[in-house]
Amino acid sequence: MKCFNHTEREAVATCQKCGKGLCRECAEKHTPCLCDPCAVQIQYDQQQQAQNKEEQRKQKYKAALADSRGDFIKTAIIGILVGIFFVRWDVHGGNGNVDTSFIDNVGMFCVAFCIPFGWRFITYLQSFFPISLFGTFWFWIIYIGVKGFLSILVGIPAFIFQIVKMILAQSKVNKLN
Repeated sequence: MKCFNHTEREAVATCQKCGKGLCRECAEKHTPCLCDPCAVQIQYDQQQQAQNKEEQRKQKYKAALADSRGDFIKTAIIGILVGIFFVRWDVHGGNGNVDTSFIDNVGMFCVAFCIPFGWRFITYLQSFFPISLFGTFWFWIIYIGVKGFLSILVGIPAFIFQIVKMILAQSKVNKLN
Protein backbone atom coordinates (compact mmCIF):
# COMPACT_ATOMS: atom_id res chain seq x y z
CA MET A 1 0.00 0.00 0.00
CA LYS A 2 1.24 3.50 -0.85
CA CYS A 3 0.94 6.71 1.16
CA PHE A 4 -2.20 8.72 0.37
CA ASN A 5 -0.25 12.02 0.31
CA HIS A 6 3.05 10.74 -1.15
CA THR A 7 2.28 8.12 -3.77
CA GLU A 8 5.99 7.29 -4.25
CA ARG A 9 6.39 6.18 -0.56
CA GLU A 10 5.30 2.95 1.08
CA ALA A 11 2.62 3.22 3.75
CA VAL A 12 3.72 2.26 7.27
CA ALA A 13 0.42 3.09 9.01
CA THR A 14 -3.20 3.81 8.27
CA CYS A 15 -5.46 6.66 9.29
CA GLN A 16 -7.47 5.55 12.31
CA LYS A 17 -10.58 7.29 11.02
CA CYS A 18 -10.73 6.59 7.27
CA GLY A 19 -8.11 3.87 6.76
CA LYS A 20 -5.97 5.71 4.17
CA GLY A 21 -2.32 4.61 3.94
CA LEU A 22 0.30 6.94 5.50
CA CYS A 23 4.08 7.03 5.17
CA ARG A 24 6.30 7.53 8.26
CA GLU A 25 6.37 11.34 7.83
CA CYS A 26 2.56 11.60 7.51
CA ALA A 27 1.95 9.09 10.33
CA GLU A 28 4.03 11.16 12.79
CA LYS A 29 2.13 14.43 12.17
CA HIS A 30 -0.90 13.67 14.34
CA THR A 31 -1.56 11.65 17.45
CA PRO A 32 -3.49 9.42 17.09
CA CYS A 33 -2.41 8.48 13.60
CA LEU A 34 -4.64 10.47 11.22
CA CYS A 35 -4.45 11.82 7.69
CA ASP A 36 -4.56 15.63 7.32
CA PRO A 37 -8.22 15.86 6.17
CA CYS A 38 -9.42 13.66 9.06
CA ALA A 39 -7.31 15.60 11.59
CA VAL A 40 -8.80 18.89 10.35
CA GLN A 41 -12.32 17.41 10.47
CA ILE A 42 -11.83 16.13 14.04
CA GLN A 43 -10.46 19.49 15.15
CA TYR A 44 -13.43 21.24 13.52
CA ASP A 45 -15.88 18.83 15.20
CA GLN A 46 -14.26 19.46 18.60
CA GLN A 47 -14.53 23.22 18.11
CA GLN A 48 -18.18 22.86 17.14
CA GLN A 49 -18.85 20.74 20.24
CA ALA A 50 -17.14 23.33 22.46
CA GLN A 51 -19.19 26.12 20.86
CA ASN A 52 -22.39 24.11 21.31
CA LYS A 53 -21.58 23.48 24.98
CA GLU A 54 -20.89 27.16 25.52
CA GLU A 55 -24.15 28.10 23.80
CA GLN A 56 -26.07 25.57 25.92
CA ARG A 57 -24.46 26.99 29.06
CA LYS A 58 -25.50 30.51 28.03
CA GLN A 59 -29.05 29.37 27.29
CA LYS A 60 -29.26 27.58 30.63
CA TYR A 61 -28.06 30.72 32.41
CA LYS A 62 -30.57 32.87 30.54
CA ALA A 63 -33.36 30.42 31.40
CA ALA A 64 -32.34 30.55 35.06
CA LEU A 65 -32.44 34.35 34.90
CA ALA A 66 -35.91 34.22 33.35
CA ASP A 67 -37.06 31.92 36.17
CA SER A 68 -35.53 34.32 38.66
CA ARG A 69 -37.31 37.26 37.04
CA GLY A 70 -40.58 35.35 37.06
CA ASP A 71 -40.24 34.56 40.77
CA PHE A 72 -39.36 38.18 41.48
CA ILE A 73 -42.39 39.44 39.56
CA LYS A 74 -44.73 36.98 41.33
CA THR A 75 -43.36 38.04 44.71
CA ALA A 76 -43.69 41.72 43.76
CA ILE A 77 -47.32 41.23 42.74
CA ILE A 78 -48.05 39.51 46.04
CA GLY A 79 -46.22 42.38 47.76
CA ILE A 80 -48.40 44.94 46.00
CA LEU A 81 -51.53 43.09 47.11
CA VAL A 82 -50.24 42.83 50.70
CA GLY A 83 -49.33 46.53 50.65
CA ILE A 84 -52.77 47.52 49.39
CA PHE A 85 -54.41 45.31 52.03
CA PHE A 86 -52.43 46.87 54.88
CA VAL A 87 -53.04 50.43 53.70
CA ARG A 88 -56.77 49.82 53.20
CA TRP A 89 -56.99 48.05 56.55
CA ASP A 90 -55.30 50.99 58.26
CA VAL A 91 -57.34 53.66 56.46
CA HIS A 92 -60.70 51.94 56.88
CA GLY A 93 -60.74 51.11 60.54
CA GLY A 94 -57.89 48.76 61.33
CA ASN A 95 -56.77 50.92 64.21
CA GLY A 96 -59.68 53.34 64.29
CA ASN A 97 -57.50 56.19 63.04
CA VAL A 98 -58.96 57.34 59.71
CA ASP A 99 -56.75 60.44 59.69
CA THR A 100 -53.45 58.91 58.51
CA SER A 101 -51.22 61.01 56.33
CA PHE A 102 -50.19 60.16 52.79
CA ILE A 103 -46.57 59.70 53.92
CA ASP A 104 -47.67 57.21 56.59
CA ASN A 105 -49.63 55.25 53.99
CA VAL A 106 -46.70 55.21 51.58
CA GLY A 107 -44.38 54.01 54.35
CA MET A 108 -46.82 51.30 55.40
CA PHE A 109 -47.23 50.22 51.78
CA CYS A 110 -43.44 49.98 51.29
CA VAL A 111 -42.96 47.89 54.42
CA ALA A 112 -45.94 45.67 53.61
CA PHE A 113 -44.74 45.33 49.99
CA CYS A 114 -41.47 43.82 51.26
CA ILE A 115 -43.11 41.25 53.57
CA PRO A 116 -43.39 38.54 50.85
CA PHE A 117 -39.67 39.00 50.06
CA GLY A 118 -38.88 38.44 53.73
CA TRP A 119 -41.21 35.44 53.82
CA ARG A 120 -39.43 33.88 50.82
CA PHE A 121 -36.04 34.54 52.40
CA ILE A 122 -37.05 32.91 55.68
CA THR A 123 -38.54 29.97 53.78
CA TYR A 124 -35.21 29.61 51.97
CA LEU A 125 -33.35 29.61 55.29
CA GLN A 126 -35.76 27.02 56.66
CA SER A 127 -34.75 24.64 53.89
CA PHE A 128 -31.52 24.16 55.85
CA PHE A 129 -33.43 23.46 59.11
CA PRO A 130 -36.55 21.46 58.25
CA ILE A 131 -39.45 21.68 60.66
CA SER A 132 -41.53 18.65 61.46
CA LEU A 133 -44.89 18.50 59.74
CA PHE A 134 -46.52 17.48 62.99
CA GLY A 135 -47.48 20.02 65.59
CA THR A 136 -50.42 21.26 67.52
CA PHE A 137 -52.77 23.89 66.24
CA TRP A 138 -51.24 26.49 68.56
CA PHE A 139 -47.73 25.57 67.46
CA TRP A 140 -48.64 26.43 63.87
CA ILE A 141 -50.41 29.66 64.86
CA ILE A 142 -47.33 30.78 66.82
CA TYR A 143 -45.02 29.56 64.04
CA ILE A 144 -46.87 31.58 61.37
CA GLY A 145 -46.98 34.63 63.66
CA VAL A 146 -43.24 34.50 64.36
CA LYS A 147 -42.45 33.90 60.69
CA GLY A 148 -44.69 36.83 59.75
CA PHE A 149 -43.00 39.12 62.27
CA LEU A 150 -39.53 38.07 61.07
CA SER A 151 -40.70 38.63 57.48
CA ILE A 152 -41.45 42.24 58.37
CA LEU A 153 -37.96 42.66 59.88
CA VAL A 154 -36.02 41.11 57.01
CA GLY A 155 -38.38 42.12 54.18
CA ILE A 156 -36.65 45.34 53.13
CA PRO A 157 -33.10 43.88 53.17
CA ALA A 158 -34.36 40.79 51.31
CA PHE A 159 -36.02 43.02 48.68
CA ILE A 160 -32.84 45.06 48.22
CA PHE A 161 -30.80 41.85 47.97
CA GLN A 162 -33.15 40.52 45.25
CA ILE A 163 -32.88 43.75 43.26
CA VAL A 164 -29.07 43.72 43.44
CA LYS A 165 -28.98 40.03 42.53
CA MET A 166 -31.16 40.64 39.46
CA ILE A 167 -29.02 43.59 38.32
CA LEU A 168 -25.82 41.54 38.64
CA ALA A 169 -27.36 38.58 36.82
CA GLN A 170 -28.55 40.86 34.02
CA SER A 171 -25.08 42.36 33.64
CA LYS A 172 -23.63 38.83 33.37
CA VAL A 173 -26.14 37.95 30.66
CA ASN A 174 -25.28 41.16 28.79
CA LYS A 175 -21.59 40.19 28.91
CA LEU A 176 -22.47 36.73 27.51
CA ASN A 177 -24.12 38.32 24.49
